[in-house]
Amino acid sequence: MQLRARALLGALLGLAAAAADAQTGDYPSKPITLVVTFPAGGSSDALARPLAQRLQQALGQPVVIENRGGAGGTIGAAHVAKAAPDGHTLMITSSHHFIAEHVYKKLPYSYTQAFSPISVIASVPSVLVVNTKSSAGSLKDLLTQAKAQPGKLNYGSAGVGSTQHATAELFKFRSATQVEHVPYKGGGPMMVDLIAGQVDMAFETIPSAMTQIRGGKVKAIAVTTAKRSFALPDTPTMAEAGMPGFDAPVWYGVVGPAGMPRALVNKLNTTINGLLDSAEFKAQLLLLGAQPVTMSPMEWDGAIRIDLKRWERLVRQAQMVAE
Repeated sequence: MQLRARALLGALLGLAAAAADAQTGDYPSKPITLVVTFPAGGSSDALARPLAQRLQQALGQPVVIENRGGAGGTIGAAHVAKAAPDGHTLMITSSHHFIAEHVYKKLPYSYTQAFSPISVIASVPSVLVVNTKSSAGSLKDLLTQAKAQPGKLNYGSAGVGSTQHATAELFKFRSATQVEHVPYKGGGPMMVDLIAGQVDMAFETIPSAMTQIRGGKVKAIAVTTAKRSFALPDTPTMAEAGMPGFDAPVWYGVVGPAGMPRALVNKLNTTINGLLDSAEFKAQLLLLGAQPVTMSPMEWDGAIRIDLKRWERLVRQAQMVAE
């Protein structure tokens, strides 16, 4: 009886494996498009390019970056949501999309219904940066200026509903200051104007800001996570600088259109997690200011849902609304 049961179990497992192979055996059968929903120069782009290079080597097909910016990352996301769920169109997602879900009232998709969570890549701190001509050398200095002249200072963001926007609104809410918002179509264009002095400050993710900080083109004031960044060890946290409890990390990961076969999602998850276990890739991400993270698709789905709820509260408190 036990032998028969074992034989039946073995047969079932064999059928399941054969079904999975049938779903993924010839994948990928053509080049993969990895959509970045912001222009080149931002953190999504900075993380996507080394990932695409390694995915291409691991999967044996070209992985092409396609930048589709605008509307806080929602234009590119809407494009991916309508793509075929065959694994040949993927997207770099981030907390930008979780915030935009609550800011934009007329989105053509619902995030949790439109995408298949595949794999997280990293948790990334943002850093409060100011123009080099700013007299503010610390968070205390900046708060003093903002409170002395309400509405005079401004901050840039990658667009309405972006993490830069939401993190700055969290800063305003916690500090009871009035700082004006200047939205851009991506972190790259915003950084250009911050360097030029058209914008006073920004909460930019470290991968986007690192080159400018190291080059002395902007000043780093504080990072937005509970712990200091490996990439900026001498820069205090917001809590250390005078705002206790401030903790606003940014998630980055990979999703595909809803309806992707589970076996295909698992194959991509295993591949990406394997890449993240590489010492070379880990070191590259750490130098960018990103903390590599691995999760199963189910764990990544759970993290996304938690972040959606977390940012929903802030959007409601700050009354962040876009058409």
